[in-house]
Amino acid sequence: MTERETPQEARPQVHLIAGPTGVGKSAAATELARASGAPIVVADRLQCFTDLATTSARAGADEPGVCRHWLGDRTFADGDLSAVEATNALVELVDRLGAEHPSVIIEGGSISLLRELSARRAELPWRLTVSVLPLPDHDSYVAALTRRAFTMLAPAAPGRSLLDELAALWHDPRQRRLAASVNGFEAVLECCAKYSLDVEKVADGELSENVLTRMAALIAERHAEHGLLQHRIFGDIFGDRISGPEFGHGSWGRAA
Repeated sequence: MTERETPQEARPQVHLIAGPTGVGKSAAATELARASGAPIVVADRLQCFTDLATTSARAGADEPGVCRHWLGDRTFADGDLSAVEATNALVELVDRLGAEHPSVIIEGGSISLLRELSARRAELPWRLTVSVLPLPDHDSYVAALTRRAFTMLAPAAPGRSLLDELAALWHDPRQRRLAASVNGFEAVLECCAKYSLDVEKVADGELSENVLTRMAALIAERHAEHGLLQHRIFGDIFGDRISGPEFGHGSWGRAA
């Protein structure tokens, strides 16, 4: 064994739960973490932004008895993390947690990040297994995404809505180009243009039921399109690399 090689038994067991947006990655990771006591690392570039907690679905991700870690705590003004930067942060965080825990869970659906992680797979000092969650049938998927969109547009108090987050960013013209590239924001901006709404004031007054319904439907439609893309790409990335039989709580317990 060379000096760089790590004994198999000393390498942390890392399980990646990947899949399209809105199919239950967080719930699956939470269930596995509760059964195993393993920490969770969220492989999502957008969820690094603390000022986009609702839009990124970071809000409400914390669960009692589960330790969840993000790749960073940034604001939108800090700019986007590149895929390489995000993957570097992910690897460093998993390595650190793996030194303290026998097992670590990764959950995420960032295409660029997971593609970069997969390209580095041979050099990762982990025992890595992968689960890719399936895409539901189209009607059920869009219905679930629509319900989630309504929650983002009108969350329970004191949560900030997706509209609040977009309007705050739109006050700074330097942030508009990046904001317009975010799923969810893009759909709202299209509705603002269609219904002659001021983006900076869109969260100030009550929207008509017709506009709110159209926004939620369009957000769901765009997320579904992105989910289909994720489904195809993750199949290409991980289709021939999923390790062993389906990964369940029992096998995780033995690995840990």
